[in-house]
Amino acid sequence: MFTVILVPLDGSRLSTKAIPYAIGIASKFDAEVKLLRIVKPVNPVVGGGPTGMGGPTDIKLEMQAALQQDKSNTLNARRYLQRQVRKLRDKGIKSSYKVILGAPAHSIAAFCHQDHVDLVVMTTHGKSGFKRAILGSVSDEVVRQSGAPVLLIKAR
Repeated sequence: MFTVILVPLDGSRLSTKAIPYAIGIASKFDAEVKLLRIVKPVNPVVGGGPTGMGGPTDIKLEMQAALQQDKSNTLNARRYLQRQVRKLRDKGIKSSYKVILGAPAHSIAAFCHQDHVDLVVMTTHGKSGFKRAILGSVSDEVVRQSGAPVLLIKAR
């Protein structure tokens, strides 16, 4: 029934609470667990001068700094996922990982379609009411856009 299980992780301790659920299901169905980390791109902030915009040199430096930060964040995410994959493999679970630079909900949904994900297992951050309405919810968007069943683990 399930051959590919996706676990999106954001690096928080809360997000890793989805892993034991994925392990249990993967063990039962001999499925592969794919770990995914979405890194939000850094938006360069260019300031200075009376107009609020820097000159071409300032803009170029800010862009280079943002790109360098994206590379650093992506490398850290890879290291994090490599450690998580090692733990899964030590338990006999087929696993792999991927890091994507982009918007979380959209990137997770796109990954589900591209990699033919059969199940998404993820935690919610427990936002409700006003915060959820204003800030949105990655898990809500994944449920609506992924095209796969989503097992949500509630934050505690």
